Amino acid sequence: MPPTNESRKQRSGWALIAIGVFKLVKSLTLLALGSGLVYWRGQDLSQIASEWINSFWLGRAFVDRLIYQLSSFDEKTLEQVAAGSFIYSALLLIEGVGLCLRKRWAEFLTVGITASLLPFEGYELYQRLTATRVIIMLVNIAILAYLIVRLAEDYRDERRSNV
Repeated sequence: MPPTNESRKQRSGWALIAIGVFKLVKSLTLLALGSGLVYWRGQDLSQIASEWINSFWLGRAFVDRLIYQLSSFDEKTLEQVAAGSFIYSALLLIEGVGLCLRKRWAEFLTVGITASLLPFEGYELYQRLTATRVIIMLVNIAILAYLIVRLAEDYRDERRSNV
């Protein structure tokens, strides 16, 4: 017996909340990054990061690469990265809250933002192929595909009910 529209919507509602929580976690991570860059502006980021790593073991290879990249930035670039972190964090916060509240506009927003960033992720993959980048790209493609299918099914259901 095929699932009814209500049972399908109820199941997919949990998927929306899971995607929303994922977006909220990303938002908080970027907010922490931006705040850290502002807070420790003008200080030796590699020294600060080394102290953090010694107190918490956080996936050494990733953290080492991040420290290397951040230590090579000048002050202006660090300010731009911090500003970008805050802006993208705000977008992810809006997406995450909207998806957790099961708002259709949040689904459209997430589709638009995720689709617009895939070419940049593809370019980054082309520049340097890593397992992490592949996983991130696949997760974003899966989220995008899920939301597009969901929106298409909802649109089809609405058209049927209006006929």
